[in-house]
Amino acid sequence: MASKERSLVREIAAKSWQDIRRRPLMLLLLAASSIPLVFLVDFYIPELFNIPAFSQTMFMILWLSGYAICFALFFLFWCMAVYFYDDEVRGKGRDSYAGAYDRMKRWALPSLWAGLLTGVIRVFALMVAQQVLAMAISFIVSAETSDASLRILNYVYFYLNFIVADLVIVFIMLVPQMLGLEGGSKVEEVFRTSYRLVKERYRDALILLIIPEFIIATFYLGAALLVGYLSLGRSIAPAMLLFIALLEGGRTAYLTAAFNRFYYHVLEEEKKKKKGKPKKQGGGKAAAGRQLSGKPAPKKQPTGKGKTQKKPAGRQVKKK
Repeated sequence: MASKERSLVREIAAKSWQDIRRRPLMLLLLAASSIPLVFLVDFYIPELFNIPAFSQTMFMILWLSGYAICFALFFLFWCMAVYFYDDEVRGKGRDSYAGAYDRMKRWALPSLWAGLLTGVIRVFALMVAQQVLAMAISFIVSAETSDASLRILNYVYFYLNFIVADLVIVFIMLVPQMLGLEGGSKVEEVFRTSYRLVKERYRDALILLIIPEFIIATFYLGAALLVGYLSLGRSIAPAMLLFIALLEGGRTAYLTAAFNRFYYHVLEEEKKKKKGKPKKQGGGKAAAGRQLSGKPAPKKQPTGKGKTQKKPAGRQVKKK
């Protein structure tokens, strides 16, 4: 079972890289859309610490609201990438960037609300991860004070900041696919479905998420060390902004392509489960299955003449 999971992750990772390499312009579009978010998180907010009169409460409000708004803008292009890479895999690349953009615009409003909520969840996950790690590191530092140990702990803290938050963020990684490929319009239903699908396959989804996080964190750390070693300071800030945005675009492009393919794998699993379900004895009716959206399949109700009549089904998340 473990070897099958590893082979699945390797296959998805390799094919996702091929999707990105064939159409690299989508990566650049994602990078451009991430510039406001990168500027806020990596340049503007850190400068606020240099203002003595700036209160912690104001800092939290600005970080939460600013991050959510900038991420919502970025999330729209993330949804566009979902359409685009879906066409690259299933539509054989017949659609264009303009076609993917038009499809995203038709679902812009639910995507915007989902992006705002996703941004809030990401902020809280990052905040909790930082607080937990800071307490753990401070406890370790109190017992170990050598310079080499402090440097190692600093690097460990840097990487874990990315990874610990992913333990929670991974549950909402299928939200763009639920919006685009399932055609979801209710934000609550979209998040609930993403949570259910990822929870049942948590290990594979977490590995797919951590792979780019570790790579991007390494590039980011290497660039920061190089800038500090060369004493470049603020003179290289615009170049660093573009570099980090490019890293964010590459990370998101990979995650989009990878979780698109992960979602296709989920669909195949659901089909196999439905085909493998035993039929009921006597009546000859198949056992009622569970829909992809997590709602029970509509049951049949006997009428007076021995016929069956379907109950009207509630509104489901439609597949696109």
